Amino acid sequence: MAYFPMMINIQGKHVLVVGGNTEGLKKIQVLKDFGAIVTLVALEAFDEAVELADVFYHRGFQDSDITESDLSLIVSAVNDRELDKRIYELATEKSIPINVVDDIELCTFIFPAIIKEDDVVVAVSSSGKSPFVVKHIKKLIQSVLPSNIGDINNHMGEYRKK
Repeated sequence: MAYFPMMINIQGKHVLVVGGNTEGLKKIQVLKDFGAIVTLVALEAFDEAVELADVFYHRGFQDSDITESDLSLIVSAVNDRELDKRIYELATEKSIPINVVDDIELCTFIFPAIIKEDDVVVAVSSSGKSPFVVKHIKKLIQSVLPSNIGDINNHMGEYRKK
């Protein structure tokens, strides 16, 4: 199954990340790079994950983290299949897109490999099948993009307005 590529604006939107491990940290970094307001819930978390998050709850996940929140996205990075399933169920009940790290069956969206230069964003996905293929394609694309593609885009945006 191929995933439909859709770019969404998460600037200023509330996102819940459950788990502050290596994968949780990576997701927080990407989400913050696109302007999300990140709430992190974790029993244990890397210091950098805590620092990047806008809100940090040093505790385990509670259903109310989803049921009583206005969320645009959810990421579960807890490495606990039963808890991941519970988070997935709550998210889908509220029609909130969810990514369960390393469990494609419990994802309604996946994180692609991203190339970002200002407002120019290129996303590459293998629908979760091969990180190796995605990394290879990402490197190929990066090798042909001008290093100032963000500036070019900004100038073209101004030209388009005229």
